[in-house]
Amino acid sequence: MARMLVEGPEERGNVSMRHSSRDAASRSVVASTLLILTCLVLGFLSSGMLVIGVALVSFWQSLAPSDFQAWFAAHAHLVGRLMIPLGVGAIAVTVAAVAAGWRGSTTARRWLLIAAVSAIGVMATYPLFFAAANAAFARGDLSDAAARSLLDRWATWHWVRTGLGALGFVAALRALHG
Repeated sequence: MARMLVEGPEERGNVSMRHSSRDAASRSVVASTLLILTCLVLGFLSSGMLVIGVALVSFWQSLAPSDFQAWFAAHAHLVGRLMIPLGVGAIAVTVAAVAAGWRGSTTARRWLLIAAVSAIGVMATYPLFFAAANAAFARGDLSDAAARSLLDRWATWHWVRTGLGALGFVAALRALHG
């Protein structure tokens, strides 16, 4: 003979609470994972920009303008092949972390928003300045004075985006800590 179970309001509430707890736990795992990935990707992005600023820009400035333009035409695509996906990945992971952690602590959410805006700022500099400047360097037809002047502006813009990347990284770490 089959036994029928009748759920009362109390049992339905317990089942609902268990599902709610499981959902919250899985959201928490996703949010935590995305936050850690955000820290990792923003750390790689800001570190890469720091290396470019310290090592490559110094190297480029030590070259004759024609030699620099030749080097840039031959090798800059390799830098872009690494940095552009890192920047796009930083935006994607950071925005996903903001969405996943939206119901979390207000402090962490604020830091994540700062990280996301910083990552977007880093990548916004590319179409605003770097795309045209990089194309001009790669063409190799700039006069020495024009190449030096553009490289100086490139370095300044690069330090701005490096600062934005570092701010994003620190903000992500603060969100992780908070």
